[in-house]
Amino acid sequence: MGGLGFYFLLFLGLLAAMQFWLRRCARLMEGCTAPRLDDLIDPKHLLEPRLILYFWRPGCHICGQTSSIINPLLETRRDILKINALEEPELVRRLRLTGTPALIVIAGERIERVLIGSRNEQEIRALLNAWPEADAHD
Repeated sequence: MGGLGFYFLLFLGLLAAMQFWLRRCARLMEGCTAPRLDDLIDPKHLLEPRLILYFWRPGCHICGQTSSIINPLLETRRDILKINALEEPELVRRLRLTGTPALIVIAGERIERVLIGSRNEQEIRALLNAWPEADAHD
């Protein structure tokens, strides 16, 4: 294997390690107490039994793919908030968010589920459909 092949494999290994680290951080967040968010999020949203925060970033190709799944649901579900991570740095900091796209489910005062990075439509819909009682407006 030539020098270029070695660096290519090293690059792939670093990408894989980074993905592992991001997903590990997300798993460690699950079950933790959610930080105080009432000064950053409209209190009416915090009354939802479960709140799904979708973080995206302009120019992020993967965020665009995820947004194409999330955007149609924003009209029918009041428990999903779409948040531009670049416009809400304090919210990103408090949640210790490590990447976008990200879906964070907060139930009561706990972080219930975290998905960070590339996910297929089936995974995203499974997360969103786990709580069908929140699907429709009153």
